[in-house]
Amino acid sequence: MKLTYFCPMKLLFAVLLITLTSATVWRSDADRCARPDQLISAAVADTLNPQAASANGDVQVVVDSSITKLEKSLRGFRDIKGYRVQIFLGTADAVKSERNKYLGLGLPYSAYMKQVVPEYSLVIGDFSTRMELEKHLQIIQQHYPKAFAVSDVIEVKSRK
Repeated sequence: MKLTYFCPMKLLFAVLLITLTSATVWRSDADRCARPDQLISAAVADTLNPQAASANGDVQVVVDSSITKLEKSLRGFRDIKGYRVQIFLGTADAVKSERNKYLGLGLPYSAYMKQVVPEYSLVIGDFSTRMELEKHLQIIQQHYPKAFAVSDVIEVKSRK
């Protein structure tokens, strides 16, 4: 006499397989009965998002830190401890607006938007020494009198 035992995993797998198969068959039957123009309008309705229509076109790229490091090394940049000048602190939209104004001035320093929770700051420049920073800080303070120095990790061109 052979003993058989109840295996709940096999039963669960069988039920899941039957459910998925029947759902696929029912959907394909409904699609076969629909007119082509109904399928197209349903596909368009699926792709339209009412929130996306009101979005202002911002794109956010999420990248792993190892990819960022590789990209920097291929461009020939390395990160070192240095200085930057903070010229503005506010909300993300206000900082973006101020960054655009700063770029319109035509100053030769790179601008970076940095999050200081819960706000954002606009910092400019990549200065490796304090003396270099002090020289350029006087120029920057002609346009932004409240600008001040901050210690930060900066990007400098690697020597090869």
